[in-house]
Amino acid sequence: MRSLFWGCVALCSCLAQPVASAQPAERTQAAGLQPAEPPFALTLQQLTDWTEQGATASAANRSLVPLARRQSAPLTGLAVQDSYAKVLYAPDGMNNFGNYVTPQPKFNLYNFSHWSQIDILNWFAGTADLTVQIPARPWVDTAHKNGVKVIGSVFLGIAQWGGNPDTVETLLQQDAQGRFVLADQLIRIAKFYGFDGWLVNQETDLTAVKDAANQLVKGEKNPQRGAELAARLLAFMQYLTARAPQGMEIHWYDSMLPSGVVRWQNELNEQNQRYLQGAVRSSDAIFLNYWWDQPMIRQSAERALMLGRSPYEVYTGADLWPSRTAQRAFSQSRWLDDLMVDGKALTSIALFAPNVNFNFSGDADTPAFSTFAENPHDERRFYQTEQRLFAGDDLNQATTDATGWKGLGAYLAAKTTVLSLPFHTRFNTGHGKQLWLNGQTKGAAWSDISQQDVLPTWQFAVEGDAALQIFYDFHQAWSGGSSLAIQSSATTKTSHIPLYRTQLQPGSGLTLKVRVQGQAAGLSLYVQTADGNRLSLPLQNSDHWQQLTAHWPELQGQQIVQLGLLLSAGQKPLNARIGELELLP
Repeated sequence: MRSLFWGCVALCSCLAQPVASAQPAERTQAAGLQPAEPPFALTLQQLTDWTEQGATASAANRSLVPLARRQSAPLTGLAVQDSYAKVLYAPDGMNNFGNYVTPQPKFNLYNFSHWSQIDILNWFAGTADLTVQIPARPWVDTAHKNGVKVIGSVFLGIAQWGGNPDTVETLLQQDAQGRFVLADQLIRIAKFYGFDGWLVNQETDLTAVKDAANQLVKGEKNPQRGAELAARLLAFMQYLTARAPQGMEIHWYDSMLPSGVVRWQNELNEQNQRYLQGAVRSSDAIFLNYWWDQPMIRQSAERALMLGRSPYEVYTGADLWPSRTAQRAFSQSRWLDDLMVDGKALTSIALFAPNVNFNFSGDADTPAFSTFAENPHDERRFYQTEQRLFAGDDLNQATTDATGWKGLGAYLAAKTTVLSLPFHTRFNTGHGKQLWLNGQTKGAAWSDISQQDVLPTWQFAVEGDAALQIFYDFHQAWSGGSSLAIQSSATTKTSHIPLYRTQLQPGSGLTLKVRVQGQAAGLSLYVQTADGNRLSLPLQNSDHWQQLTAHWPELQGQQIVQLGLLLSAGQKPLNARIGELELLP
């Protein structure tokens, strides 16, 4: 029982507190971020009363960015990469990190750049009172630009931390026609704000008995009420899933049994399968708890097939928070091997608390990965830790680490949205120590992830000189907050750096424009066709931002599949920045 309880803590430990976070609120909530209140968080009464024109709605939080089309982008040279399994990304306490709709006057806010490696962002948050957690528009905008869905959270808290069966009963209210009115409200809210669905995280023991002060009555249970509420909650899920429009996803967290008792199963089995599939579809996916082994995951995949569902609609949970012990970030890696068989994932993956690069302050066993939440000068470690999660301990997606943490990118193919012309990026990650415009500083520190460009498909992959360094530079940029820096000492090997997987067909040739600064001699930017042919534009040294252009009419009608960098052997030390890149028909 202890292991099951602590497995739950990975998903819900902080949620009984006033602010949902694995760390205290003062550690993570930055000045200027809005508190957990409308439009980002709603009580069930506010959910009931919500209208598009009401006081708890916000037109400023509406995302109008459509979900971009994307394609699989396996990296040539790696072992077989799975292109079908999906990755759900659930930072713990998004309300502490991202509750804003306007640019913020601070650089060191939480950020994310590896959209090509995930499929769903879960806006994970909630308290016993603030049941409904709504994503912030800037995050939805950028997720959609990268073809990533965003789902909000419906959190029903643990009984000893404020959760109450009465709250669940309120959620389940029906009108005279039997319609679940709050399910319909959830759909209206997602449609209004432009995000993609909900995770229903039901962790209230429905058999619990509570007094007028919302305290547990020790020794008392009400199993009849628990079973009745659980049956109605299943009907609610089936109604919500059936009513949700095409493309909207409803997910269920593995917590509750048909009796209404909370007991995490850590696999898809006869106890929880009805919340994925019964006589009708109950949810679009299930998020499994963390205490599993490979036989349990094999059984989950087999049971999904038996139910007529895809194993990739099962998201096996991985709790990355270092202070907990299920799938501790970087120090535990066997779990990732256990999910893979012959290069194929048994199920999809749900990464919980991957925000270890931002607000994990260290403990007796694991030092802090970065201090970026307090120290705006520690951005390099902040970005490298996220890069390590996907690229492995060597921070290189082009190689698979022989030992240690290999990274998700060694197993799962990235995805790309660079499928049409024109394509334009300034390598702007959506925040900066300064605001740059055309190479000139125009403002102080800022954050607005909605301004993030489509970043490289692979961050980063180096074939050749392993000492070559590629990173986002926040000290010099053309426009936005950052540029792409490439540095090395004198090179002895020719190096190949694939950046973007593309699927482009120029109608009348292709024009490449690049803006570069620094010591760039020996570096070339290339485009690669489907037959492996490369055309390149050599870069030049320049103390100032310099734009270079190449036009290739011979590419008319050909398919462009990759965009990257080449570095010749025998070059002097390299210290270059790329501030802008354009591909034009």
